[in-house]
Amino acid sequence: MSQSILPTIMSGNNRHIVLFGRTGSGKTSIFDQLVGEDRLEAEVKVGVSNAKFNPIVGRCRLGHAGEVTVIDTAGLDDVNELGSEQAQRTRNIIRRADIALYVINIQEFDRDARAALQRADAWMRRNMVPYLQVFNRCDEAYAGDIAKLKLEFPDAIFISTHTPGSVSLLRTRLSQMVRALAEKENPLVPEKLIQKGDYVLMLVPDSGLIHEYEIMMELMRRGARCVIINEDDLEVTLQEVPRIDLVVAYARSFGKVRDIVPEDIPLTSYSLLYGLQGGVLEDFIEGAHAIGTLTKDSHVLIAVGDRKSEIYKEIGRIKIPRAMRRLIGEELQIDYSFGLDLPENLNQYDMVIHDTDARMSVRSVRAHVAICKEAGVPIANYGTILASLAGILDRCKQALLPEEQESE
Repeated sequence: MSQSILPTIMSGNNRHIVLFGRTGSGKTSIFDQLVGEDRLEAEVKVGVSNAKFNPIVGRCRLGHAGEVTVIDTAGLDDVNELGSEQAQRTRNIIRRADIALYVINIQEFDRDARAALQRADAWMRRNMVPYLQVFNRCDEAYAGDIAKLKLEFPDAIFISTHTPGSVSLLRTRLSQMVRALAEKENPLVPEKLIQKGDYVLMLVPDSGLIHEYEIMMELMRRGARCVIINEDDLEVTLQEVPRIDLVVAYARSFGKVRDIVPEDIPLTSYSLLYGLQGGVLEDFIEGAHAIGTLTKDSHVLIAVGDRKSEIYKEIGRIKIPRAMRRLIGEELQIDYSFGLDLPENLNQYDMVIHDTDARMSVRSVRAHVAICKEAGVPIANYGTILASLAGILDRCKQALLPEEQESE
């Protein structure tokens, strides 16, 4: 995949809409009308030399819903001809979508197309991807046939790229869906975690706020009083501030912070908060518990979004492998994968450790969790692994998921 496009695809700053369907459905025409000339790249390479099969990426503004990234994928029948690896890549792109558009040529909606639609519907529901059925080329269909299909598929949209106003209708529906997603999304800071007037101690590096800024602003909007310090000043600050209701640290510092922060003060990390917002924290916690089942003969995969990131160099490459081998055995085998796609042979691994942070979209993280679940492989992120290695995973869970902890 082109390195210039990777941050855009991974970014959590905008929504991702993916078009898929059979060759000849007209999805590329829809893509062209949605994005116009605002393409991010002519092509995004995904491991296939023939440019015909490379996804196309562009930007589209949906009124009050803001800017979204639109991705046009290879035709489903073309993908099947390419073999399982390319088909899997296409499925993974769809899994990462905030919204998927299944484009259907209404003129070719026969028994086979109906069966394909049923399979796609089941797959989308299983992977929890919001999607919209788009019947295209309706200008070529009989009005009676369209009326029957509208009764059968009341949530679908019926358009033609040759009819003025059709794509505007699609834009309006997409704008409504994007706004609905925003309303349903988990807050970055759980409602019950802090109250107005609470003091929150935020530990930041010498380089200052980076991805922590979003969490700080959310805390302040909720009326919290944020005290921002370097971790070296933690001990003295705990003595000086009259009351601390929450400490947010870097997971890589858990081994040091756990011995300084009193047990009665809730403790968490930035990565755990992002995991909770994405709705996958419990999956990551369950995955981290699998450390207890590993042996010196186990095989672990560390999945990294960007091999150039400092977090990977410090945590994924050094800190976690060193701590795990010290605990389990030097023979523990650790592999790495880079980019958006997980390897096909996931079932050879006993655990996947995922590098997730604010730069990766929520849907991308959820997609990777779904893929690992499907393969039957435990998945954790850096935060839960580091908490487990520091012996405070249950303490961190109690801070963010107190109701679940009490019910166990």
